[in-house]
Amino acid sequence: MVKRIELDGRKLLTRETAHPYLKRALDLPEYYGNNLDALHDCLTEISGVTIVLHNAQAMKESAYGKRVLIVLEDAGRENPGLGLEYAGTYTVRFATEADGPALLAIYAQYIDTSITFEYALPTAEEFTGRIRDISRVYPYLVLERDGVPVGYAYAHRSREREAYDWVAELSIYLDRSATGQGLGKRLYSLLMDLLALQGLKTAMGCVTVPNAASEAMHAALGFTRVGLSPCAGYKAGAWRDVSWFEKTLGPYDVPPAPLLPISAVDAGAVAERMARF
Repeated sequence: MVKRIELDGRKLLTRETAHPYLKRALDLPEYYGNNLDALHDCLTEISGVTIVLHNAQAMKESAYGKRVLIVLEDAGRENPGLGLEYAGTYTVRFATEADGPALLAIYAQYIDTSITFEYALPTAEEFTGRIRDISRVYPYLVLERDGVPVGYAYAHRSREREAYDWVAELSIYLDRSATGQGLGKRLYSLLMDLLALQGLKTAMGCVTVPNAASEAMHAALGFTRVGLSPCAGYKAGAWRDVSWFEKTLGPYDVPPAPLLPISAVDAGAVAERMARF
């Protein structure tokens, strides 16, 4: 069985970061030296491994990263037991109404699961309307791989009364091909960064449990589990429990400044956060 190992090209841009990262990720031997010749020798001895390389474009724009990439490609050609795949370039942007059909196709992958409590898949018109309505106030983000949407994340009101203006619930969905790569954590983090710029104070996550991946992501991002609703909904043939997670995004000023719609947030600050992805 071939073992697939995900590598982030952004961690391979300097000698100081590349070699410790490669040693851990590829489980290289203790005698491995921190140089490209040693890396080449170790890679030619690996068997039954496929390296899935993310953000290869970033490596091509870095002198040292480009050299690491050459070693990976050479070893892949020389060693039949080592495969090399390019995972594509991931970018993030704000959703538009034109994204409705593509994002609906991602959501459709979950409609028969307990991850969403919705029973029937909405029409393209209904889903596009949701994007339009949410985007009036909150960030609605699209994750793309080589220009093709593979995920999305957004925030929405947690309750209708005015006193809840500074609290929002977060949602995220990834295409099955984009899961297990840490992309959800990065997209969720960006969403919270933008919400903080708006003046939001509390982010909430609602997770149908058990869901080990989502629970671990919320914990890693500093959320606190604040409650459990037993048998909160009936979906996919069973009564489902729901856990609630919360994270503070900003100080609880008295009185709080009005929440800014995302379109009113400083464009430079938004662009800077988006560029970090």
